[in-house]
Amino acid sequence: MTNIKTDEVKQVEVKKPTAEDFAKRYQQLCDEMGYRIVVSPNFVSRDDGTFSIVLNYTIGKLPEKQ
Repeated sequence: MTNIKTDEVKQVEVKKPTAEDFAKRYQQLCDEMGYRIVVSPNFVSRDDGTFSIVLNYTIGKLPEKQ
């Protein structure tokens, strides 16, 4: 087992991903795989005569690039 001296430890700053980073990587993945997550609203009637919105998630194929 090796002991590490305290002067040898380096501080590394870790950058947390942002929403923009996520959007860019998601777009890259969609372009690479040819699929995208599609969200469709669906209205569901309730017991009291009102409606609720339910979001349905599906995977949709992207159109071929020409």
